Amino acid sequence: MAETATTTEECMANEIKGETWEVIQYLAMALKADNEGKTEVAQTLRSIAMDEAQHGSRFKYLAGNIGDLRSEIEKMLSGENQAVDGKHEGMKVADEAGKKEIASFFDTAAHDEARHAAMLQNLLDRYF
Repeated sequence: MAETATTTEECMANEIKGETWEVIQYLAMALKADNEGKTEVAQTLRSIAMDEAQHGSRFKYLAGNIGDLRSEIEKMLSGENQAVDGKHEGMKVADEAGKKEIASFFDTAAHDEARHAAMLQNLLDRYF
């Protein structure tokens, strides 16, 4: 049985975890709905996912978990760059296992992470 949160901080941390899981779940369900041709279902699920993301981000903000903006962006930039390498590694593993579609998506996601890193670097260069 899970322990009951006894402080506001514990309650907020639990909410952040729960909201994060819900975002991923709703978006995955939306992908499935898209693949089944259920466009309105997919749009509704994406809308719910964004609400859940807003909830989680607000709890994180109210908990004081966001520090100096420049430092936070630099931390995220480092993570995006590391994610490129991690996704390339996943691509190699999937490719070696003969899972071409998964390997292809790892490659696509790696390109997205690199794009995110460039966007963050641009913010640092322009505003900090």
